[in-house]
Amino acid sequence: MSLNTPAAAQDIIGVLLTQSLLDEAYAMICQYTPYRWVSTTVTKTLSGDNGNYLFLNAPIISVTSLVIDDITLVDGTDFDIRADMGVLRVYGKITFGHDNVVLTYTYGYTDAHSRYAETYPIVKGAEARIALFLKKNPLLMQNIGVTGANLSFPDQTLSRLLEQVPRPFDFSPVVSGVS
Repeated sequence: MSLNTPAAAQDIIGVLLTQSLLDEAYAMICQYTPYRWVSTTVTKTLSGDNGNYLFLNAPIISVTSLVIDDITLVDGTDFDIRADMGVLRVYGKITFGHDNVVLTYTYGYTDAHSRYAETYPIVKGAEARIALFLKKNPLLMQNIGVTGANLSFPDQTLSRLLEQVPRPFDFSPVVSGVS
């Protein structure tokens, strides 16, 4: 699913693109970076390690369910989330076990995150430019190599376009209205 419609991409780059090219470009962005620019819901089965923390994809939008050893935990009573950091802290221990933790949560950066309002349009622009590059180089798709979760691009231009996808973090703290 693309961040752009063909009309929105045309506004960015001045060329009409198909939705399938935009979808391909977004899929490449998702392979290239662990950040998600739309709400993404996942269910993970994890193994407990006697710790207190689960390190998840950020930002956490919501936790639908957390079950440890067949016991459902409650947000605010049994655990809390540090949304921007992607950390879930269990108040007790996460008991040691194999596949004894089942977690369903939603994460991702969207245009609704005002903190990232400046970054989101940059990602949309990068997606449109990648789609345009794919349109101009249709034979390139068959040369992209997939190794595990990694992509290898034979063309340096495509790699440079993907490198333009920004990191969503803003580590400049604001204290009392002063940055």
